[in-house]
Amino acid sequence: MGAPHWREDESLPADFRDMLTRSRLAGAVSNLAGVEIVDFNSDWWDGQTHAPCLVVRGGRRHRLLRVVESGGEAMLLPFDRRRAQRWLADRRRLPAPQLGIPAPRHEDDVVVDATTDAIRCTTPTCGVLLPVGQAGDCPLCGGVGVPVSDEKSTATGARTVGSSTSK
Repeated sequence: MGAPHWREDESLPADFRDMLTRSRLAGAVSNLAGVEIVDFNSDWWDGQTHAPCLVVRGGRRHRLLRVVESGGEAMLLPFDRRRAQRWLADRRRLPAPQLGIPAPRHEDDVVVDATTDAIRCTTPTCGVLLPVGQAGDCPLCGGVGVPVSDEKSTATGARTVGSSTSK
């Protein structure tokens, strides 16, 4: 003999969840004077998601308002669906990035200029910047390394020391 099949009432967990949500949203507006709860919608479409919504009547003019949760906070919104959707969309919009002025450097900071303090590895497939005057092979690719030369090119492309064009 098998154990009797126990059938759970599927509406009980949803009802319990809705009761807790309704009490949490009602608690968010309980400190406002003259608020009366009109309706509760467990599946209100706010333009982007389905969320529980509590409809209350209150405020100075005793208007219908919606109480919804967004970002972990209860919000009091206008009853008009489109205005409420716009308010929630504005709240969800990411702020524009703000560019700031970098902090001044400390005296002990080391500043390296890639154009004068480093040279590239001579291997065509490697782009490692090596310190000027490094002896030996490239530590990344194992290439032949960088030949050390006394010649440096200027901004105009002319060679300076020992070049045939610098006469």
